[in-house]
Parts: sequence; C-alpha cells; structure tokens
Amino acid sequence: MNKQAPRLNKELLRAAAGAFAPVLAESGARQVQTWEDEGGATELALDPIRILIVDNDMSSADSLELMLHAAGYSNTRVAYSGHAALIIATEFVPAVVLLELNVVDVNGYALAKLLRQHAQSRGLRLIALTSSREHAGREQARVAGFERYLLKPVSTLDLTELLRTHTEE
Repeated sequence: MNKQAPRLNKELLRAAAGAFAPVLAESGARQVQTWEDEGGATELALDPIRILIVDNDMSSADSLELMLHAAGYSNTRVAYSGHAALIIATEFVPAVVLLELNVVDVNGYALAKLLRQHAQSRGLRLIALTSSREHAGREQARVAGFERYLLKPVSTLDLTELLRTHTEE
C-alpha cells in the first residue's frame, strides 16, 4: 500500500474544505474560530469536544475529520476498525462517537454497547453513520445506545447542529 496516497488525499480534502469556508459563512452557518493572536478564544476552543470517528472506509473517515476541523472541532481521533476504536477510546475518552454501523471487524451495535459500557464519561453520545436510508436496525440501534442516525454523506450543517446541541447541554 502506498503510504503517500492518503496524505495526498488529505491535502486535497483540506484545500477543498478551505474553499468551502466562505460559502458556509455566507449561508449563515455558525463558524467557530479561535483568535489566539488577538487574545480571544471561543467557548469551543476553551473546552473542545472530544470526537471519535469510527469507519473502516478511510476516505470517508478522513473526509469527516476534515469537515469537523473546518467547522472548528479540532479535538478528533479516527479509528479504521472496531478494535482500534476500543483502544483509542480508552485513552482519548471521547464525548461523541460517530460510528459507521458496518465496521468490518466488529458488529457496529456490539461495538456501541462496548463503548458505552467502558465509557469513562457518563455523557457519551453515540451517533450512527449509515449509507442505507432503509436501515432495518433502528430499534436495535436504540437498545445499543445510539442517539441518532446520520445518513452518509454527512451534511456539515446536520453534523454541526448535532454537536452544537452537545455543547449547550
């Protein structure tokens, strides 16, 4: 596997995310910024939300992380497998987990239950990511502890609205 390909992909995605920033500002979307050089900081920068992205599709996970960074959520980690998610979650202690239900190495529902059981934070929010509009496991997802579904590709506005409700609680 060529290790430079993901870096190049991330660089292209970062450039694309930067190009959309003015469009988001014009559309009225709330942008979060830190003005460290000017002596100011936003509430989000003072107490950043820890977000774990779990998706075995590397491009999708990396794109989602870049989208979060562009929206001001910079305290993120990415796990490309369920097993990696459990290890990362132990040290990173996320407040929000964006979890693809079709992770290859572990059942997404079982992984959600494990993350919930081992969460060091009682306020852990689990958000399911899925590509299927007609997902059959909605009740199973509720039982596993998922708060909400997001249909892929994830909209920046939907995601930031979900995360904004987290910071207001």
